[in-house]
Amino acid sequence: MTLLPARLHASTRRHEPLTTVGATGEVRVPLALYAVDDLRGTADLVMSRAEAQRLFTQLAESLGFVHQMPAPRGLEAVR
Repeated sequence: MTLLPARLHASTRRHEPLTTVGATGEVRVPLALYAVDDLRGTADLVMSRAEAQRLFTQLAESLGFVHQMPAPRGLEAVR
């Protein structure tokens, strides 16, 4: 079966918050990977704190929530 990219998506894993490593500034976001609604696996999105903050800000702005949406725990100090 060939899957179209629109049928593939990732969501944060339930009850697993993002984690940060203070010494390195690394941020890990636990993801669940899906094909339509079928769980296909898990992975961690790993990025620097600055990259995570930029991604969060871009997504919030795209959704129109830039002034209403608090940063996830661990990213507040980067704002």
